[in-house]
Amino acid sequence: MPFTIIVSLAFIILTDFLFGYRLKKWFQKKGFKTIYLLHSLLFILCVLVIPWVMSKTESPERHLWTSQLIAVIFLFYVPKLLYLVLYGLGYLFKKHLPSLFHIVDFAARGIAIILFIVQLYSITGGRYNYKITNVEVPVTHLPASFDGFKIVQLSDIHLGSYGKNYKGISRLVEEVNGLHPDLIVFTGDMVNNMASEMPHWIPVLRQLHAPYGKYAVTGNHDYGHYVRWDSREAREENMRQFYKNMQAMGFHMLDNTHVPLTCQHDTLWLAGVENWGNPPFPRYGKLDEALRGLSPEAPVILLSHDPSHWRGEVLSHPIPLTLSGHTHAMQAGIQIGNWEWSPSKYFYPEYDGLYREGKQYLHVSRGQGFIGYPGRVGLRPVITQITLKQETE
Repeated sequence: MPFTIIVSLAFIILTDFLFGYRLKKWFQKKGFKTIYLLHSLLFILCVLVIPWVMSKTESPERHLWTSQLIAVIFLFYVPKLLYLVLYGLGYLFKKHLPSLFHIVDFAARGIAIILFIVQLYSITGGRYNYKITNVEVPVTHLPASFDGFKIVQLSDIHLGSYGKNYKGISRLVEEVNGLHPDLIVFTGDMVNNMASEMPHWIPVLRQLHAPYGKYAVTGNHDYGHYVRWDSREAREENMRQFYKNMQAMGFHMLDNTHVPLTCQHDTLWLAGVENWGNPPFPRYGKLDEALRGLSPEAPVILLSHDPSHWRGEVLSHPIPLTLSGHTHAMQAGIQIGNWEWSPSKYFYPEYDGLYREGKQYLHVSRGQGFIGYPGRVGLRPVITQITLKQETE
């Protein structure tokens, strides 16, 4: 934490010093220097307040306040930083191509303003602007009666980030129910840290309906590992309460197990594992246990929170479709038509959308919620409807 605070303070001070240099003509105006200095001191205070808030008694509210402070810092300093980088590039041409320098400077100002507006939208309305995507997946050995079977995948809601703002989650429920899916699955991270984030959302999420039910697995945030518990008993009680709340919401938890879904005497198997991720994330998932008793030809849909599990273990098993979440696509990116970029790609080879290896598929949901930065920049939160299709030769 101290290192992060030092780096953040250095970033703000250096950014404001360089940005202030660009505004030096304005400093001649009465009161401007004082206003600019107070502006910088305010954000320095924000950085210093964050560890103080985090040191208080564990509660969902502290993470909500931290998230809001992070939003304010990002809102003002990311556009500033981008402007300074572009201005610095243009400055290289100032001596020999002054006209190009002025063009770059003007463009940098416009881009920074646009980024400010985009960020402002992302933390006000954009984080609730759900995108519905439809994906068809051919499934090996899929019975004929399940051809066209529709699954809505939800993931990474992070209830603690909403406080008691019901707007986003209520809209999510309406959108999902409007799709009339056969099955709803949730691929982990219902909470930020604590089961106490959940109770007032139970009546809302209980309204999600599908004929074949609602199933879920745990994600890394659901275990309460990021909280300093007073005792092991307190942590275990939090976990028991988490499962109780999930049940109250109508979700059946798949902890390293599987269940049959039957239609006209045909069976589709739904399996789920606990979180399995690369360090520092926990590996509680036991794939062999989840698949125990199933034949290699059985059509299986696997729920596994972290997409790293797919290459780590899943591909060595005859599982035609795995559904994951976890990445959030880092809550930032660019999408133009079918082309997409997100910094998440440098951490996860499979971070958003549908991937294929031979006859095996992985779908990664960038999720509906948010954590840390309370918004989605460029890439909207997504609700995915997956239609299963019989494999064609």
